Amino acid sequence: MKSFLKPFLVISLLLCLYTFISAISYVCAVSDDIANSVFRLHVIANSDSKEDQDLKLKVRDELLKFMNELSKDCSSKQEVMQIASMHQADLQKIAQNVIEANGFSYTVSIEVGIANFPTKQYGDITLPSGTYDALKVKIGEAKRSKLVVCYVSSSLLCRCK
Repeated sequence: MKSFLKPFLVISLLLCLYTFISAISYVCAVSDDIANSVFRLHVIANSDSKEDQDLKLKVRDELLKFMNELSKDCSSKQEVMQIASMHQADLQKIAQNVIEANGFSYTVSIEVGIANFPTKQYGDITLPSGTYDALKVKIGEAKRSKLVVCYVSSSLLCRCK
């Protein structure tokens, strides 16, 4: 009986190790694929104050409306990124108008680039933490200590076909 137990334990341990390594490899491959196929919106508020956080959400909403309209016929992340790059001045003007309409005098900067994001769930979609291509929007001094809530829309969450 003892001679049967040792090989059984070794085989069981190796099977568990193989399963663990396979799962890690799969998660890494899926995460890389998601990061390579998603364009995200990263809005940073002037501060953590409630007023600045509320303003950030208003700016986000208006930028998403504009980007959703412009990119409704896009079929790739690259197309959406190109549209965002071509319309940076329009995006900045929209954000500035929202800021001023809400009684603030902050400046705003818009850039298409790369940003680091924490793991975030949007409804039934979970995006893993990592580096993503993003439309980066900085309001005012863009100082905050909280993690920035990052938003994705159907057009900005554009999976390449």
